[in-house]
Formats: sequence, structure tokens, C-alpha cells
Amino acid sequence: MCVLYTINMNAQTPTQKGYVKTIGRPNKPGVMLGGVMIRLRGEMNAVVTRETGEFHLPMARKKEGDAIVLVSVQKSGYELKDRGLIGRSQVFSTKVPLEILMVDLKQLEADKRRIEANAYHVAETNYKKKVKVLEQQRDEGAITAETYRTELSDLQQKYENYMSLIGDMADRYARTDYDQLDSLDREINLCIEEGELDKADSLIHTVFDPETVLERNRAAKEEIRLRIEFAQSVIDKANADKAAILRDLEYAKRVILLSENLIQEYLAQGEKEKALDCLEKVLGIQKIIYGEDSESVRQTQQQIEELKK
Repeated sequence: MCVLYTINMNAQTPTQKGYVKTIGRPNKPGVMLGGVMIRLRGEMNAVVTRETGEFHLPMARKKEGDAIVLVSVQKSGYELKDRGLIGRSQVFSTKVPLEILMVDLKQLEADKRRIEANAYHVAETNYKKKVKVLEQQRDEGAITAETYRTELSDLQQKYENYMSLIGDMADRYARTDYDQLDSLDREINLCIEEGELDKADSLIHTVFDPETVLERNRAAKEEIRLRIEFAQSVIDKANADKAAILRDLEYAKRVILLSENLIQEYLAQGEKEKALDCLEKVLGIQKIIYGEDSESVRQTQQQIEELKK
């Protein structure tokens, strides 16, 4: 029998906090969602979100950086925005809340129908225009009959390919969370939803303007900084407690994986010294769990030597 916890937990119990909200739509911001039942793999109990959408998952056996896996997120009339979230590993943290986004099924179907209708209309209108141009070129002798047939066949194939993608495209844009889009992304998505593909294409090109990229990356950089800070704290804690590494090899392996992701973040930002420091900590953990002469240790040593060049 499922026991539902309230969220007043013992302050000493490691707890993963989080919240569930609906996705934002063009003219309808997302709202916090109460009454959502959440269950984790390996946990005997489920929790239900408050009216504020908040939830607390107490996990006495978990440490910072451990893997947690959602096996069920349920509320009648709703489904997950990201259906791949179930079964995917998340990082346990008492500091970083877990955000779960859900979609109102009635709203989803209405949005999909609207987007599909606009896409079909645009595709058919553009197809007819291009066919008319080809026919005019043929009649005026600007192209040969053979060229006309070849280009018409190519146009028909592209039209059919596009039509076959409309369902998936509509589903993707109907699941877009407008609360997480900046003003440019919002405008691009609105154009796509309304079938204004040429305008969307023009806007997409402005994304690559250097000043635009700089502005759009500021928020992303802050998010990366927080993620790096958390990962670094987990790695430092693991290195300070060698005995814990020996007691829990799975924990050590997850720390190594987290370290490898962090190293890539540092290298992407040009932080070579920090990447080297992280690699050397990985090396220390690998020596403990695999031995001095293991292949993993040799590969990491080689990476360190290459970075030092």
C-alpha cells in the first residue's frame, strides 16, 4: 500500500526539494501544480505536491551527487512535458531544487490542432505558388519540359516530406515552455506556431549576431556557474573522504562521471587549470578503486600530460 508523506520532514533527513508546474503558453503563463504524485526508484513511498506545486523527497540513504531516478509522475489530465524524464538519472542535491514540467492534455491537443492547421495551410499555399512559377517558366520557354518535370518531382517530394513531419513538429512546439524562452525565442516560436515560417527563418538568423549571442548567453552562463559550483563541491567532498570511496564503489564511479562532465565544462570555457585540477582528483579516485596500473588510470594520466603541453 502506498503511504503518502506530508512535506514536514525531519530537518536532519537528506531531502530533495522540487516543484511541479505547467508549461507556459504564448498568452498563458505556467502555474504551480498541486496534487501530483511522484515516486522514485528504490523508494517505498510516494509524495504528493502541495497546492504551491512544491514537494520534498526524504532520502536517508542518499548523499550529495548520488543518482536518483523518477519512475512515476502522475496527475489526471496531465502528462510530462519531457516524456523521457521517467527512468533518466538525476543528481540528488539538498540545495538544487528539481523542476518538473507538465502539460495540460486538453491544452496540448488544442495547441497541436492549431499548429498543424497553420502548418498545412502554409505548406499547401507555398506548394501551389511554386508549382505556378514552374508552369509559367515552362510555358514561357524559360525551362525545358524535362527540367519542369524534374523540378516538379523534386518539389512534390519535399512537400510530402514536410507534410510527414508536421505532426511531430506540432507536438514539439505545443510542448514548448514559453516561461523559459527569452524574447527572441518567444517570437521565433510564435511565428512557427502561426505558420509564418519565412519570418521565423529571418529571426533565427539574427540569433547569430555576436551582440545577440552575448546577451542570450548571460543567463546560461550563470546556470553553468551554479552547476559547476555544485559539481566541484561533490568532487571535493569525495576526495576528502577516501574511506567513503572504498565503502561505496558505485558512489565513486558516479563522482568520476560527474567529474568528467565538469572537465568538459571547464575546457569549453577555456578554464584549462581548473580542468587539470579536476582531472588530477579523478586520477586519485581511480587509483583507489581500480589500482595504480589500471587502464583507466593510464588514460587519465595521458589526458593530464596532453593538457599540460
